[in-house]
Amino acid sequence: MTVQNDPWKDLTPPSAASAINARRVDENNPWGFFWARAIDGKCLLVLQHAAESSPAKKLPSLNGIEVAVTDGDSQHNLMLVFSLLDTRQRDIFHQLCIDIVAAGTVARTELEAVELAVARTWRWHHLLRGGTGGRLSEDEQKGLIGELLVLERHLLPRLSAADSLAAWRGPLGAPKDFEVGRVGIEAKTRRGAATPHVIITSEHQLDGEGCDVLFLHVVDLSHAPEGADRAFTVSDAAHRVRAQMSLDNSATDRYESLLAATGFRWEDDYSDFKWVEGTSRVYGVTESFPRVTAMEIATGVSNVRYSISLVECERFVVEAKALDEAIAGDRP
Repeated sequence: MTVQNDPWKDLTPPSAASAINARRVDENNPWGFFWARAIDGKCLLVLQHAAESSPAKKLPSLNGIEVAVTDGDSQHNLMLVFSLLDTRQRDIFHQLCIDIVAAGTVARTELEAVELAVARTWRWHHLLRGGTGGRLSEDEQKGLIGELLVLERHLLPRLSAADSLAAWRGPLGAPKDFEVGRVGIEAKTRRGAATPHVIITSEHQLDGEGCDVLFLHVVDLSHAPEGADRAFTVSDAAHRVRAQMSLDNSATDRYESLLAATGFRWEDDYSDFKWVEGTSRVYGVTESFPRVTAMEIATGVSNVRYSISLVECERFVVEAKALDEAIAGDRP
């Protein structure tokens, strides 16, 4: 980064610890992105937003870069703040900030701008995390495929691409994988030959709080034997969904950001991880459904992980059209 291109060069640290010295990134950008300096001289990127647009609790973490939500200049405003902790990474931080602003610029609403900024940061989290080629693990692949199948078969045929992607909450760390108004959908995959159960990773996943109706969508997904018909990779599933929104450039951009937030990268080769799909089931999660909810656990207990026997859930199976009708706005 040259001195001429350094957006923090002419910003001096403020005199008060509670203040920042900031300059708007682009006067023509509808969202509140600011280059800023903290009292200790740290370089910041700030996205000012209303409290109701604040992101989900889960925020990405990057070495040498902090991501946090702090109070803004009034009780109604908050700030999503990206702080450079390691000055040796200033060039990388600058590129990250440019990418975040570019991602948020295409947003239609402030909430969407915040979500896209967080999603793009997750992309960098995955790019910089290292590991074996940075590819998704087998479990991560299966989880993403389960969500992509819900998008492909249930949301995109009934909603616009923009509304379908706005409903896809899983990559942003939300409790439910999909929220269509007050319809919640949790997507799960399981090995077809295994004992019929699914793992629930939070007391909030099957909690109906905030939902008029909640569905559990379960797909049998197994390793494909050599030469199996209809075998596919996670990249194949991602391509199919992208093809359904190929005429909507803004939706495609959001889709790319959400995919990146899961850790998926188009350049990764998944040809050695092929899957074959089995049975799909949809369950209506009602009051008597076997589950653990936040209201049922002791204060101080959180991040509950448990297993549900699908044998015990047979009486809750509903036809797929019940899910489709709920998505389309016709409540079952």
